[in-house]
Amino acid sequence: MLKRAMLIFIIISAGLHAKIKVGDEAPTFYVRDLNEESFFLSDTLKVQKPTVLNFFATWCVPCLEEMPILDTLNREYKDINFYFVNVSGLTQGKEKKIEDPIKVREMVTKLSITTTILMDKYGKVAEKYGVKSLPRLVVIDDKSKVHYIHDGYAPGDENKLKEVLDKLADAKK
Repeated sequence: MLKRAMLIFIIISAGLHAKIKVGDEAPTFYVRDLNEESFFLSDTLKVQKPTVLNFFATWCVPCLEEMPILDTLNREYKDINFYFVNVSGLTQGKEKKIEDPIKVREMVTKLSITTTILMDKYGKVAEKYGVKSLPRLVVIDDKSKVHYIHDGYAPGDENKLKEVLDKLADAKK
C-alpha cells in the first residue's frame, strides 16, 4: 500500500513540474507591463496572430545581446506579436532576484527597445513556461499552441527564429 501511495505521489508531482513543450496549449497569464498597464495573454491570443515571448533579466548578458535583435524583428514582422517578459521573480542562484522596474526601464532605454515589456514580478509566468535559464524564447502559433522553444542565445540564433516566423507568416496567407 505504501509503495502504491509513493508511486501515485511521484506521478502527480511529475505532472505538476512538467516542462512546457512544442505542441502544448500556450499557458495564459495576467501581468502588468512596464507602464503598469494590465496585460492578459488570453486577449492577445484571441486575435489569432503568432506571438513571441522572450524571457529576460537585466543581469543576463546573453539577454542584453539578443533583445535589440528581437526588437528589430518586431518591427519587421508586423503580423506577429512580440513581448519581452522580465522575470523579476526568477531565482538567481539561491537568492530571489526581484528587479526594480526603474532598473528595467533604464536598460530598455539604453538598448533603445520599443517592444512591450511585461513584468513577471513573482515569477509565475516563468514557472508556467518552464524557464530554467535565460534567455528563453517561446513562439506561439495563431492557434495558441507552442510552436518553438529556444533556450540561451548565441549570434546567429535569430536566423532559425526568422525561419520559424516566416513559416508562421506564410501559414497565415
